[in-house]
Amino acid sequence: MHDRTTTLGSQARAPRTPHLSRRSFLAGAVTAAGLATLPSLTGCAPVGQDGDDPNPLANSGGEGRLLGDQLNPQEAAAEASGDVSAIFSPLKIAHVTVKNRLGKSCAGSELQESTDWPDEKMLAFYEGFCEGGLGMIVYEQSLLFPSTGSMDTSALPPMDGAAVDLPPMDGTAGDMPPLDDVAAAPDMEAVMPSGLSGFLGIYDDAGIPAHREIADRIHRHDVVLIAQMLDVTTATGAAASTVKEEGTLEMAMVPALMQTTEQVQAEQQAFIDAAVRYKEAGWDGIELNASCNHYFSTFLSRYANTERTDQYSGESIENRARILTEIIEGIRAHVGEDFIVQVLYSGIEGNVASLGDDTGCTSIEEAIEFAKLFEAAGASSLHVRSQLYGHHNGGFQPDVLHFHEHGDTGYGTVIDYDRHFGGLIDGSHDGAGALIEVAARIKEAVSIPVGTVGYMDPRAEPDLMNRAIADGKIDFMLMTRPLIADAAIAQKLEEGRRDEVAPCTRCMTCFVAPFSFGTPSYCRVNAAHTRAFTEEMPEGYAPLPADEPRSVMVVGGGPAGMEAARIAAERGHRVSLYEREDHLGGLTELAAVVKGTHERIADHIAYLSRQLELTGVDVHLGTEVDLDYIVGVAPDIVLIACGGDLSRNAPLGSAGSIVTLADLRAAQLAGDEALAELIAGERVVVYGCELEACNIAEYLVRAGRTVDMVSPSGAESLYQGAPTWPKLMGTTWLRTHGVRMHFQAGDLVVEDGSVTFADERGVTATVPFDLLVDARPPQAQPELLAGVREAGIAAHGVGDAYAPGTIANAVARANLVARNLEAIDGFGALELGDDQYGATATGIGEVTVVLTVKDGAIVDAAVDTSNETAGIGHDLGEQFALQIVEKGAIDAVSGATKTSTAVADALADCKQQADL
Repeated sequence: MHDRTTTLGSQARAPRTPHLSRRSFLAGAVTAAGLATLPSLTGCAPVGQDGDDPNPLANSGGEGRLLGDQLNPQEAAAEASGDVSAIFSPLKIAHVTVKNRLGKSCAGSELQESTDWPDEKMLAFYEGFCEGGLGMIVYEQSLLFPSTGSMDTSALPPMDGAAVDLPPMDGTAGDMPPLDDVAAAPDMEAVMPSGLSGFLGIYDDAGIPAHREIADRIHRHDVVLIAQMLDVTTATGAAASTVKEEGTLEMAMVPALMQTTEQVQAEQQAFIDAAVRYKEAGWDGIELNASCNHYFSTFLSRYANTERTDQYSGESIENRARILTEIIEGIRAHVGEDFIVQVLYSGIEGNVASLGDDTGCTSIEEAIEFAKLFEAAGASSLHVRSQLYGHHNGGFQPDVLHFHEHGDTGYGTVIDYDRHFGGLIDGSHDGAGALIEVAARIKEAVSIPVGTVGYMDPRAEPDLMNRAIADGKIDFMLMTRPLIADAAIAQKLEEGRRDEVAPCTRCMTCFVAPFSFGTPSYCRVNAAHTRAFTEEMPEGYAPLPADEPRSVMVVGGGPAGMEAARIAAERGHRVSLYEREDHLGGLTELAAVVKGTHERIADHIAYLSRQLELTGVDVHLGTEVDLDYIVGVAPDIVLIACGGDLSRNAPLGSAGSIVTLADLRAAQLAGDEALAELIAGERVVVYGCELEACNIAEYLVRAGRTVDMVSPSGAESLYQGAPTWPKLMGTTWLRTHGVRMHFQAGDLVVEDGSVTFADERGVTATVPFDLLVDARPPQAQPELLAGVREAGIAAHGVGDAYAPGTIANAVARANLVARNLEAIDGFGALELGDDQYGATATGIGEVTVVLTVKDGAIVDAAVDTSNETAGIGHDLGEQFALQIVEKGAIDAVSGATKTSTAVADALADCKQQADL
């Protein structure tokens, strides 16, 4: 027997077929400036608390330098009044009364795997919102058309969003091939990338029992339930050959396909029949999605509906609306009046890829006429959003247009909210409530309830939202991202516990569509999102009580230490947290300065501080902890969360004008003047191109500095670690703001005032500078963890001290570790048999590979990536394991470079052990 043990938590074994679910859309909401909107939050004094721009350089010549600041000045949020009476008043829609004005928009959870029965983790996801006090849920879509298998997707447009000309599906010009019945509409599974699944079916009566189960579960909580119905295909149905040049930030999933009149009507009938089945299953209603560049919106908008000549053509408002008005009338004819039929559509359209060229885009006047037609046809309510062509989520997540600069389109241009889009979209609250005025104009023209989305976060801007309802501008508000951060947001707000609501930091970790299909939706502040009820977190959202309360010592008061402490205390452990500074927050303070207020990092730290108070964590500030101190305290378990080493990278040179992350942190702690003095040079070279380097480059550009980025890595490492949308938009933002980028820089020579290197073309280049900022990521600090274990005390590492990464990664691992403190050696030990070989390597966190080898061949493999928490997918381990069994190697996954490398290293170790 081999006497070897390795850690293997959530095991992923080949040859089980990997499941990849479609990364659907988190439409929803979140809001405005800094912690000023939350003056009641307590616990620490983070940067930006008073609503000022935390960039100390901005007030010394940098203020107003950006065009977005000049065009779109921001309104500081006043201290919250505490009045949420309008938000928590009842609302009548059709036959039902909604207990408050808060609803969840239809944004896919990616938790449904079975195609014939609702998964428990899916139901738990939605029941969490119900238990948290929500009034209405718009449930994610089910398949409206029979699944007939996947077509060949090799001709589909690339998933980078670029539009391309493609041949029709049948190889002829024009129409889609006729089908026999209601399946004349596109098959949902066929038009999605192959291998993606996870939808219930409502296309025949066999789907009714599964949907009745959903309705029964939701209705237990007195919550109104409606189903979104859509055809997710884009540019389809209304056009035959025209494919708009949508730009690189728009989704282009299928070729343009002109449907015949008969096929359009067959599709309409499929929607009507499905609505009747929802009614029979006990649902309160349905929502027709006619926005977001999906099927119906291509009929409504002249932007796409340019070729049809029948009654569904773009020649008149009535024709454009007809595809929906006939469906509404058809549903009403079958279900009567006691069923909600809600229409989600765009109240205003615009083009951001070619800013200002709104040819064919729906105006507010046209949207008002649509509203009248929908009401006349029998619609019960309207859900208003916008469509910004060229930017997939800019129309329903308008805060993304404020990520790098107020009004940033992602194409190097800046929106003027007073002039573009008819001046109706509000850009003065960092994206919050952006579409309220659009919805208000439509509401004036109809008598049915009207609601909206668009960063409608009642925690961040309660007065703005409450006033909009009280003043009759909107009747209800829909969101998703704030609910992901805290499912109990409604209950906590109604009870006056706003400081206990976990904040959505609008970091966009949760939203990767449509560019990273197969990547799960994670949340920076809520580690349980999409992990609950998986192998990583089988107990679900709430951590289990400890079998035996123990004394737990947490060393470090950054987000990882605070998250670990609150979870351990919530489980019943006796927790003490030690922080060497005189306040909590750790390196996030510097991040808040560099990033500014948009990501609400200060809110996150204030929330965690409040949680430490509520859970009874004993906090010791201004306390330096070393191994002797820990041994003296003698806890049962130690969590090392003391942060990464900011000065461990090899020095770039001895020039006096080199500044490291450690220098920046020290100056930031000393105050704004010290930081401004440290980085006062006009010409700055930023060394590195990962997320930290890009954030610092943005910070310096905002202050008016001239910036070059020099990196030993390739262009693929730019913004490494950033979520999809900030990365895509940030790359363009840096370039259009004059940042020169030099990749694969080798043979670096740093002298006073210049850096010389060989660039990616092999050409020697010299860049002068007044200041060089070494922005390479921090390194792990494993020594204290190792010392504590050698002293015989159970210990875990979390955060940058264990493996440097993003806040989301740090919080996720801290949460998982705190849930599993009883497993001293990790998340459980796997005894290896005679034919098994295991190895662990470090990427962003630890990955473990175990091989079963017989007769010189790999017959089974298990790959554990649960400790990575890098936002790369629960099923990535299964994918790697399958590849190992099939070919003895793995394929690197785009966007998961560090993890792929770590798995390859561990695999090589295992193979060496097995003499393969």
